[in-house]
Amino acid sequence: NRYIELVFLFTVLCIGTTMAQADYPWLRTGDELYKRHSFTDAETAYRKAQEEKDKPTTSFNLGNSIYHQNRLPEAIQHYQASIASTEDPELKAKAWYNLGNVQYESQDFEKSMQAYKESLKLQPEDEDAKKNLMLAMRQYQQQQQQKQQQQQQDNKDQNNKDQQQQQQQNQDQQNKDQQEQNASKDQSQGDQQSSAD
Repeated sequence: NRYIELVFLFTVLCIGTTMAQADYPWLRTGDELYKRHSFTDAETAYRKAQEEKDKPTTSFNLGNSIYHQNRLPEAIQHYQASIASTEDPELKAKAWYNLGNVQYESQDFEKSMQAYKESLKLQPEDEDAKKNLMLAMRQYQQQQQQKQQQQQQDNKDQNNKDQQQQQQQNQDQQNKDQQEQNASKDQSQGDQQSSAD
């Protein structure tokens, strides 16, 4: 009876260990494919690992492989999932950093700055995050200046268009008034001629 209990316990432990590590071969395969820059195949392996066990690191790695395939909105989703599901400050900082990179590439500089700041809260000494934050800030300022200049140009163009329309309306009104005066003159001259007969 004791032997059966030990065999059962051993079997449960083995099954539990196997189930807990069912994603591990897929993760290893994904990592190897990623190192070889085979990002599509790495994505497939990470997705299979995620099916076995959804982990923050798997979401992060999946985001990386998708990012290298230039599918930026989808990469953002996976980085956000990794951030939301982990308590590991190092992984969270890396995910914020990569999220900042993707948003920078998407030219969403405001969100990019926020992401780098979140990364720096977790890893204040990260020089790359500091540099990227400064780049994002510069790009954001330039973007805002361009928007402001574009808005000023649009306002100027609209004012010019309004002035041209007003001038055209004035010209049309003057032409109409002139035609009415000419018609009135012609009518009065016609009246005078008929009464002169």
